[in-house]
Amino acid sequence: MPAACQGAAGPRDKLTAIMSIDPPHPPHRHLTPDTIRFCPLCSAGLERRPTGPDRRLEMVCTACEFIFYLNQKVVAGSIPMQDGRLLLTRRAIHPALGKWTFPGGYVDWGESVDAAALRETWEETGLTVELGGLVGVYSYATAPVVIVVYRASVKSGTLTLCHENDRLEWITPAEIPWAELAFPSTVEALRDFLARPGDHASSDALPT
Repeated sequence: MPAACQGAAGPRDKLTAIMSIDPPHPPHRHLTPDTIRFCPLCSAGLERRPTGPDRRLEMVCTACEFIFYLNQKVVAGSIPMQDGRLLLTRRAIHPALGKWTFPGGYVDWGESVDAAALRETWEETGLTVELGGLVGVYSYATAPVVIVVYRASVKSGTLTLCHENDRLEWITPAEIPWAELAFPSTVEALRDFLARPGDHASSDALPT
């Protein structure tokens, strides 16, 4: 990874100061059938019951009988490209603290997936981008998210750190730190980005 970070020194120094006084991060947790306990509508307890024609076990409220279906959340991200380089961010939060990925985050209620990709990219990098084609959609049986990733080109803005990252880097495809990437979806999306035509992608940069 290049030694020089492209983020401004001011925001990076402020982030370092904030992180130095923050308490340790608690263990990262997800909603699962084993961790949900109360109904989100009436606060009564939940219990697992067979539901529907197939009698599938779901968490059901013992008072109002609301069925608490646990669905995967949608994450939207982008891989910004400029002058033959792509932008990666180093995570300053759990999970995958200290690992590299591209800008992205959860789709908010009432927000489209592409709008979320634009917003998350701006929030995490300070850049306004224009989305190109879809890189791919990634999901895993053991992960509570579906990740939608777009190509992106930079329109305006200045690289700026946020509380979720401590470093921003413009790198060539050959400089991608494959062993230090944050998630399986990060690896797969970058592989797909490089393997498919467009935006200066090159399969020559794929790890062997």
